[in-house]
Amino acid sequence: MINIDTVYQTVQALANKEQRGYITPQEFNLFANQAQHDIFEQYFYDLNAFRAQRPQMPELGDSVTNLMEKIRDVAGVNYSSSTPITGNGTQLPTGRVGRIFLNTATVRRTLKLIDPDEIQDLLGSKWHQEGFTDAVYYEDGDKLIRAFDGGGQITNGLSCEVVTGRPALAFWGYVIVNEEAMYNSGSSEDIDLSASERSNVIVKILKLAGISIEDSSLYQAATAEEQMNIQQENK
Repeated sequence: MINIDTVYQTVQALANKEQRGYITPQEFNLFANQAQHDIFEQYFYDLNAFRAQRPQMPELGDSVTNLMEKIRDVAGVNYSSSTPITGNGTQLPTGRVGRIFLNTATVRRTLKLIDPDEIQDLLGSKWHQEGFTDAVYYEDGDKLIRAFDGGGQITNGLSCEVVTGRPALAFWGYVIVNEEAMYNSGSSEDIDLSASERSNVIVKILKLAGISIEDSSLYQAATAEEQMNIQQENK
């Protein structure tokens, strides 16, 4: 969790630096939820990218582990590593589906996503079939797949990773005292991401605020800070 008031006070202090502008509580809440949404969505793009590169870059294994921990730590988000695929191995469950697995008596194999034309080539001749040692699948519509190995279509023993849910709405609650908005913890909801994302949340809110108040210097400062954070994370 990230304390919403800490983020609010930091954003206001940075936005007001050199009289760059004031962000209303309503604007802040909109920007905070957009920032939280963007960061959460980015987890899945990054996860796919890291997994695709990991065979060539084994050190990316730590990045995959860290991302999975961040996803699992979000309250309201559920993760399953072995949800069955029904409908004769074609119907994917609801939620965000990750890797597809073929489960046998002795091992669980990860299926590779390929183009359907490749499967036709692999099954089209004995020469291709002899080299068809992997289990593969292709996407056959919304929430539908078809899996194959050298023996033909696979209809049993398939499962997948599934993530359901998403972060709850964040909200900086307040009461008006002497015509000023004052923090009210009782009506507030913290940002439902790992505490390690605090800097990223602040930067993204500032970028959105820079666009809203048409302050290019605020947007540029936030962008520079974001690039610095990315460089530090990649070290």
